[in-house]
Amino acid sequence: MAAVPSPASASRPGQIGRFELRRILGKGAQATVWLGYDPRLQREVAIKLMRAAAGIDASAVDHWLQEARSVSRLTHPHIVPVFEADVHDAQPYLVFEYVPGRTLADHLRSRGALPPREAVQLMLGVLDALQAAHAAGVVHRDLKPSNVLID
Repeated sequence: MAAVPSPASASRPGQIGRFELRRILGKGAQATVWLGYDPRLQREVAIKLMRAAAGIDASAVDHWLQEARSVSRLTHPHIVPVFEADVHDAQPYLVFEYVPGRTLADHLRSRGALPPREAVQLMLGVLDALQAAHAAGVVHRDLKPSNVLID
C-alpha cells in the first residue's frame, strides 16, 4: 500500500481538523503528541498525530483507529479518555483529555526514584488501569515511564 504523505502541521504549530496545534508535548516512535485547543468546546486537549515514519498506510491507519475506538470505550480514573479519532488531509490523529503535569520519566530524571510507598501506590493505579483495559480486550503495548502521568 502507498504511504500517506505527512502534512506540514505534523512538524510545526498549525491546525488539524477543528483543533489548533500549540506545542509539542512529546515524541515517540509511532506518534507526536501536541498540546492542542478545541475552539468549539473551548478547552485544551492532547492531540496525537501518527508519524509518517511509523509507516502510515491504509492498514496501519485502520488498526490505529480501531485501537482508538476500543480505548474510547474505557472509563477508568487512571485511563486518559479519548475524545475523537479521525483522519484529516491524510493525517491520522487522536484527541485525548489534556492532563497537565508530568510523566513518571520526567519525575525520575529530575528527582530520582520515588519513595517505596509512593511507587507502590502509583503502580497499583497503573495495574488497576491495565486490568480494566485487558478486561475490555485492550492491550497497551507501550507501557513505560514516559507514558505514565503523575500529579
